[in-house]
Amino acid sequence: MEGRVLIIEDHQGNRELLKKQIEEVGIEVYEAENGEDGIQAAVRSMPQVVLISTSLPDMPGFKVVEKLRSIKRTQHEFLMMLGDEDNRQERLSGLDIGANDFIASPFDPDLVALRVRNAINRANQESTTDPTTGLPAGRLVQDQLRALLRDPEGKWCLFRFRILHVGPFRDGYGFLAGQELLRGAARIMAEALGDTDTQMDFLGYLGNDDFMVIIGQDRAEAFEAEVRRQFDNENGSHYSFFDREKGYIEVEGEEYPLASLRVLRVTPEDGPFYDIRSLSEAIAG
Repeated sequence: MEGRVLIIEDHQGNRELLKKQIEEVGIEVYEAENGEDGIQAAVRSMPQVVLISTSLPDMPGFKVVEKLRSIKRTQHEFLMMLGDEDNRQERLSGLDIGANDFIASPFDPDLVALRVRNAINRANQESTTDPTTGLPAGRLVQDQLRALLRDPEGKWCLFRFRILHVGPFRDGYGFLAGQELLRGAARIMAEALGDTDTQMDFLGYLGNDDFMVIIGQDRAEAFEAEVRRQFDNENGSHYSFFDREKGYIEVEGEEYPLASLRVLRVTPEDGPFYDIRSLSEAIAG
């Protein structure tokens, strides 16, 4: 199955045990040894599930939960805490601050892997995350658009990034290669947003090879330039040497351009916007 999990745990043995078990069910695993690195990894790697030890060397686990719930890009992630069964306060603090689940130590790695798999399946079935990119989708994207409508004089900038010519690429290189191209684009955007202290940034997936980003107007130009630069730098890696040299691919006798970016941008000055439909149409192009 598709999916990504982040394990924030300073105990190497626990990390390795969980990683092995979760990878056996086909889920990609990222690791962090402390809270600060874990928060950065959660923003940049876009996991659907984050496992968080309650006892980390730099901060309590519930503080990690609190931070992830305050950042728009990570609010949708399923947060599962791992802690001492006898420490009732740890459990209460974590769940009260926004954790979705708590598993007591010593834990059964098979049970953890099962809960992780179920959490990812549930998010995919409810269309709250996109299974390929791991990004917020569906209702979560709509919620962000509604928030913009409530801020008609704000200093926000709404982007729509469309990856062009993905269809022929999938036909020529295969479905899995197409998924990897989209995941790469999502990673580029997440890394370009970068700073976790900018809590109001949002990155989501609209479907049909389209991404949505909300960012402050003061950072919009630099952000777009960085996404374009990184996409151009990495795009060729998805193609064979011969196709890169030609600058196009051939599928069933037809020539198609290599994948490229189409960027549309909307600010409150382009309005007024009265509903989600009018805002969506403005970035539809």
